[in-house]
Amino acid sequence: MSSDSRSSSFEDISLEAALATLDEIQGSYDVIIEFHSAEDIPKMDVIGHADPYFIASIDDQISYTSSIIPNTGTPKWEDEKWIVRNIPADAKLTVKVYDKDEDTVSDDHVGDFEIDNLIDYNAPPNGHEILGPSNHKNGYFHLSIESMKSSDETKHLPPYTFDGPCRYFRHDSFAVGRLTMLNTDYVYSTWKIQIRRISEFFKPCDRQYWNKHYLAAQTIFGFCPVSTASQSTIKLAHKILYGRTIKNTESGQLTNADQLWKSIFSNPISKKIKPSIYSYVIDDNTWRFSETDAQFFADYASKHALLANCSKYVRYAGEFHPRPKYGWDRCDDEWELVFDNASGTYAPDASLLNNLKELLIFNFPGLDIVTYDHDDPQLKESLEQLKNSAEKYLNSTTTIQKLVMNCPTSAK
Repeated sequence: MSSDSRSSSFEDISLEAALATLDEIQGSYDVIIEFHSAEDIPKMDVIGHADPYFIASIDDQISYTSSIIPNTGTPKWEDEKWIVRNIPADAKLTVKVYDKDEDTVSDDHVGDFEIDNLIDYNAPPNGHEILGPSNHKNGYFHLSIESMKSSDETKHLPPYTFDGPCRYFRHDSFAVGRLTMLNTDYVYSTWKIQIRRISEFFKPCDRQYWNKHYLAAQTIFGFCPVSTASQSTIKLAHKILYGRTIKNTESGQLTNADQLWKSIFSNPISKKIKPSIYSYVIDDNTWRFSETDAQFFADYASKHALLANCSKYVRYAGEFHPRPKYGWDRCDDEWELVFDNASGTYAPDASLLNNLKELLIFNFPGLDIVTYDHDDPQLKESLEQLKNSAEKYLNSTTTIQKLVMNCPTSAK
């Protein structure tokens, strides 16, 4: 072999090594973070123990809020798993621990800690020290992290992509329930479901900004004193309706269409699906929705600006309703969800309805989705059929409630 050949071969090897090193430096990683428990959380109030929860974030680009564990200094979280795709090798995890306080506007900050070595993580034997004000030690936190290079299937995703699991949170408001009077329980429920890979189906360039031609949106998002007051009122209402609380909140995980129907849309007593119309928004991380109605309080509580917490844009918005796939006289057969883009506040592009359909089917395999533009005559017909069935459902549910209330309890 000539010296020129050896030199060329050496240069090729050096270039390959350099490119591999560069790829390692600039490459992305996927992480699975499991939050396990904490201990020695101090009492932040005079009465009782703490009600701990935490907010985790990676590089201030994506965040995760846990469930609240009531009245304990040694909380244990179950199934608190967080999967994030395409993070850089030098990504930093920050965890802030709080004590939920239902009687005040803000919660007590217990303390926080940071992890700089997400990719080559080694858990400290005693857990991470939770440092409060003046670096005072306020307990220990335990978690585990699994990291891997982004695969060919995931490295095309946008940076910091949330990839599960899909968790739902339902908040029940009795005060709003008595105002809306939408059911015999006098409860108004709101739902928030974390959705996987939203940015894959709705690109950042597809964000739907508030409708500048819509008078109500101008009032909310304008630059006058009335707009400032409107936003403050709407944000307060959003906090009341969607804030996580110790009581009147339910949470869980969803992996398929069957779980979605059973956990979200079925009445827990009658096991029936209520004929209802819901307003919804898809934001950067979640699907939020609540029941809507023509009467004032239900209409206000389901406004798209309220659901979006006055965000100037959403990924998508509109209304949806469940319906039996083969007609309202066959309610025991298969069901489907009918989505539209009926939002005056954001006026979403109808061409993205198929993106919405694909996103929901990806997150809930087996889900049947039908989409209509807001002025489609078929949508109007579907809504008329739903309204005709709603009265029958209400009468049926009222009868069931009376039977339950009048049923004698067994002797103990």
